[in-house]
Amino acid sequence: MNAVLDLDPPTRLAIAYARSDIRSAFALLLQIDNRFADILRNSREPMIAQIKMAWWREAFASAAETRPKGEPLLQALNETGGRIPLSALEALASAWEHLLGHEQFSQEAIDTHSELRAEAIFKTYATWMGSMDDMHPIGRSWAFETLRMGFPERFADCTMPSAPLPKARALRPLSILTMSVRTGSGLRLILHALTGV
Repeated sequence: MNAVLDLDPPTRLAIAYARSDIRSAFALLLQIDNRFADILRNSREPMIAQIKMAWWREAFASAAETRPKGEPLLQALNETGGRIPLSALEALASAWEHLLGHEQFSQEAIDTHSELRAEAIFKTYATWMGSMDDMHPIGRSWAFETLRMGFPERFADCTMPSAPLPKARALRPLSILTMSVRTGSGLRLILHALTGV
């Protein structure tokens, strides 16, 4: 999908390490997450942004054949054949909706946002892998750091505890995402992708 090219290189690296049968669904989740971040970033009027988010929620909840045509991400969603659970899509929408209308993000708003994004992306991926490991801690850490980097002007004095990376090879895409916001070194990230260290 061309929309993958809109994602940053570390995210594309994480997608490349995903198992082939769920790679497109994983990429789509990250693309939708990126689209929702853009809605927040470009919103001048919170009400307009809320209307856009409501449109997405309605599209997610609709049957594939009745979803609006002409939106590539919805077309891709139809092609995943239900691989992405509606609960994950709703959690992702809620994560970004929670920040609408906030000139400054409070600790509470960031905590809720990070938990919902961890639920939508990290827990969903772990479920696909059949992992019983709790991916919420690193998912929250990743969500916190990506939000801080994407919206530095809206961050107050907020903190998020770090969490250990998973060792399992099957969960390497999640550790790549998390490592990507912890290190500024591309070589360090590549080494981690190759070895898990």
